[in-house]
Amino acid sequence: MTKKQLYKLLLMLIVISGSLGIIALLIMFNSAMNRSLNQIEGMWTILIVILIRICILSVMTIYMFRQWFKQEAQFLSDIPCLFGSFFLFLIFGKFLDLIFDLTFFTLEQETVLFLIKIRYIVIILNLIPMIFLGIEMIFYAISLKKEHKKLRNEHYRKKLTITIIVLLVLIESFAVILTPDFSTISILLPIIAIPSLIFIVWLFTFAYKNKSLSQINPLVVAIGFGGWTISQITRPLMQKIIGENTTYVVFAEIIDLILFIIIFIGFYLEANYTIKKDKI
Repeated sequence: MTKKQLYKLLLMLIVISGSLGIIALLIMFNSAMNRSLNQIEGMWTILIVILIRICILSVMTIYMFRQWFKQEAQFLSDIPCLFGSFFLFLIFGKFLDLIFDLTFFTLEQETVLFLIKIRYIVIILNLIPMIFLGIEMIFYAISLKKEHKKLRNEHYRKKLTITIIVLLVLIESFAVILTPDFSTISILLPIIAIPSLIFIVWLFTFAYKNKSLSQINPLVVAIGFGGWTISQITRPLMQKIIGENTTYVVFAEIIDLILFIIIFIGFYLEANYTIKKDKI
């Protein structure tokens, strides 16, 4: 089995496993979701908006992985693979958001808390590809200094990066699992997500300033992630202004969809410094 075939098999297993998990939850909470759709005004709009977003994200994901498999050689640290993984976990997350939104008013609090915990763990996994890229870039920059020659060994550098990622996932996941109630978990999400998003914005801004990651447009990607960070920070305020209702959910979904399209465009476009260089 070639490396490309192995990666295709691994990707297929992830998609099948995630899909089976989503299907199991849909079957489990089918009656609660139907009650919401039939009894609560605006739920059909939420359903349609999130499904449209899932379809658009699916197209983005397929494009990313097709670009990756078109390459002569595949590495897990390749930009198309990292972006593809980011969008893939985002698709699973949106299905969980759909289930959560359609069951929030019809299920017991303990069950809703269980769904939130699953969603938060997916958020952690969702951000890992970008954090991996950031740590790799930092270690590479440090390795250029004489006193850190050990980091010039690519195998050692990747091993150290993976160790940090695994520890980060375990610590954050355990924190989510052990959270006892809604008030605590509502505080936990900003603690987990906001620093990671700020780090990702810094990563692509740094890449743009240093004219690296030339196969994408880091500035556009940074703008997209910057907007998403701001939307996450201001979300509680918007919730107070609009109210905790279907209008707020639809508004938040549309804003996020626009921002992820910007991120995708950033991947699709080449950096302007590469274009200038080509012209010269």
